[in-house]
Amino acid sequence: MLNKGDEIELEIESLAFGAEGVGHYKSPAPEETQKQGLAVFVEDTVPGDVVKVRIGTKKKTFARGYVIEYINKSPMRIVPRCAHFGKCGGCVLQYLKYEDQLKTKEQHVRDAIKRLGGFDEKLVLPIIRCKEPWFYRNKMEFSFSRSPEGKLSLGLHVRRRHHDLIELTECFLLNDYVGGLVARMRDFFREMDAAKRIPSEMKLLSLVVREGKNSGEIMVNLIVENDEPDFCEEFSRLAREILKGKNLKSIYLTQIINFKGRPKKIHERVLWGEAVIREELRLENGRSLKFEISPQAFFQPNTRQAEVLYSEALKAAGLSGVETVFDLFCGAGTIGIFCAHAAKKVYGIEINESAVKNAIMNASLNSISNIEFLAGDVAKILPSIKDRPDTLIVDPPRNGMDPKVLELVADLAAKRIVYVSCNPSTLARDLQLLTKKTGCSLVSVQPVDMFPQTYHIECVALLRK
Repeated sequence: MLNKGDEIELEIESLAFGAEGVGHYKSPAPEETQKQGLAVFVEDTVPGDVVKVRIGTKKKTFARGYVIEYINKSPMRIVPRCAHFGKCGGCVLQYLKYEDQLKTKEQHVRDAIKRLGGFDEKLVLPIIRCKEPWFYRNKMEFSFSRSPEGKLSLGLHVRRRHHDLIELTECFLLNDYVGGLVARMRDFFREMDAAKRIPSEMKLLSLVVREGKNSGEIMVNLIVENDEPDFCEEFSRLAREILKGKNLKSIYLTQIINFKGRPKKIHERVLWGEAVIREELRLENGRSLKFEISPQAFFQPNTRQAEVLYSEALKAAGLSGVETVFDLFCGAGTIGIFCAHAAKKVYGIEINESAVKNAIMNASLNSISNIEFLAGDVAKILPSIKDRPDTLIVDPPRNGMDPKVLELVADLAAKRIVYVSCNPSTLARDLQLLTKKTGCSLVSVQPVDMFPQTYHIECVALLRK
């Protein structure tokens, strides 16, 4: 009988979604004997590792453990590029070559579609790689925290420890200036703290850096809570000095007023430069879509791979110019705007009012008049639209579509449904329900690697009558 605290030797056979290694322990106890053995999940392992593991959690059908010794390390392992790998909670797949990361992610999608959805895994197409697996992000948020001793820090969160931060000196996700920027800003805020220039009523929350990957324009945003700092000019001057020679366009202070018993308010103030940065998304036909990005605006974090993802969604939609399209959970409207030139009419529905305001602004910026955005819950808004869709595009949150929305979608009787998902498990579950309720057949599932070095993956699935 395997119990918590037991130590076992285990060979890692695969990676689960979430980047835990998986091996199977064959117990001599009859009640635990399975054909393949009991699945044991172990972090910090890759296929081919042979490890000594201490069991931390034991359930009826699986166990979780942690490595206490590497007996043999897998030949798949490579030396991670970043010095913070293993501590930082971000790039958990850096110990694998990019080709092996892609194989792992594609297999996760195939397993989910087959095991959870009950579909033929051949419907899953080869994964589309990211041409730039480093420095691909256009936004990163660096957090502030204090140690129990009161020492101020600025960086990224330690894996599984939300209040502890990495003393960041390098990062290979946004741009090569990030490490130096964070290190110098950390020193600056510690100086302000030592000089007692951080008001007791004010809390430093985060430092956000946004960068247009096609435009090169940069925004730096300091986010604080309640009181306002008196060192804004010094902060602004330092940001300009650090990013001298870069295309810095905007420096902001965002002040969140958040007192108990009062409505939360957000005040944004330009400390230097322009109110927005500009970015473009390029369509396959050579046309470009322009976007103005404010501090709170949502924009897909990987600009160039977003162009690929949206192109796949447009391809799956199969538009000829005469179709009415419903874009559900549309966010800032990017997919709908991407499709508008090929459709008769597009309706975008999104519950986040701020995102809808951004969507309306982006449509206007691109002189797109055949798209209408509606703010509210999808389940409440859908019945109010008199038009019926020829094509449905859905891009729900990670937990997938609500059962009520699924029923409404089925009643719309669209000829095509394009499902964009960031979670293979909920995608497979919803695809199974959609095929049963709509009479559509699953045609294909296209994985797209949006976030190299991480286990996250996006998919575009096509259902058609």
